[in-house]
Amino acid sequence: MSDLSPALVDELVCVCCKRDAQTWRVASHYIARFISAKRYKVYVPDSEVDFFKSITPGVFEVLGESIFTQHFSAEIKRRLPARIANQFGWYLQQLIKLYAVSACKPNELVLIWDADTVPIRTLTFIDAQGKLVYYKSDEYHPPYFETITRLLGLGKKVDFSFIAQCFVLRASWFDAFCHSIEEKHQTSWLNALLDSIDFEQGNGFSEYETLGTFISHHYPDQITYSENKWLRLGNSTLGHIAFLNDRVIDEQLSSYDYVSFEKWDRAKPYYRRVAIPYFFRVYLPSLFKSKKQR
Repeated sequence: MSDLSPALVDELVCVCCKRDAQTWRVASHYIARFISAKRYKVYVPDSEVDFFKSITPGVFEVLGESIFTQHFSAEIKRRLPARIANQFGWYLQQLIKLYAVSACKPNELVLIWDADTVPIRTLTFIDAQGKLVYYKSDEYHPPYFETITRLLGLGKKVDFSFIAQCFVLRASWFDAFCHSIEEKHQTSWLNALLDSIDFEQGNGFSEYETLGTFISHHYPDQITYSENKWLRLGNSTLGHIAFLNDRVIDEQLSSYDYVSFEKWDRAKPYYRRVAIPYFFRVYLPSLFKSKKQR
């Protein structure tokens, strides 16, 4: 393998929606800056495509998600119990990612990147030996593995979680994943996957954990694991993504490769740590800037 540059990532895939737009507005610029890919794509609700084009770096192709969701949106809604109907979007975005990978050519390398996560240094996902690099987390949710057992007949092979905000894979591995499922269940991989999820439990599927389990079993000699640290608590650490800049990265985040700004993570006390600083350091300066530009 002669070219081991970061550009070996053929396609970077993100999924986002308007409620995460404030985070995406910042994160997307860092993604384009620190992750080298031949193609960058973000899938958003069709009604929000124009809005996202206005806040997303030009390197990204902004695409309406219905190109994929038409295949599974109604079925997810049908299967989800009313009491946890709010998990619809959570399942939807995972399947969008899988379909985006399936649309790539078999010889391509694909990086799934969570839209609420900010790379803060140059990242590569293939090492000098040509092995794909996976980050780790310590998450463990038993229903994920119950689904994996039903779907793949495979058990957990590693002592960590693949749920680490990003996931790299070869599209040919995903093709093999789908073929394995269809051979085992004698139906489409999508039907088999949906049948394997216990929707009554809630949070019954993880695309990263499922793909990671398959790949760790079938391609162990072609992958390796990073010991580098990443931070999940970006909001409670900094207060808000709007406070992220190069100085803050150098002073507070230099030991991490990337930082996640998830909605459930909220700085406390919120008013003093976030609302007041945001008003004076972000809102007012932007207000004065917009007035000057008129």
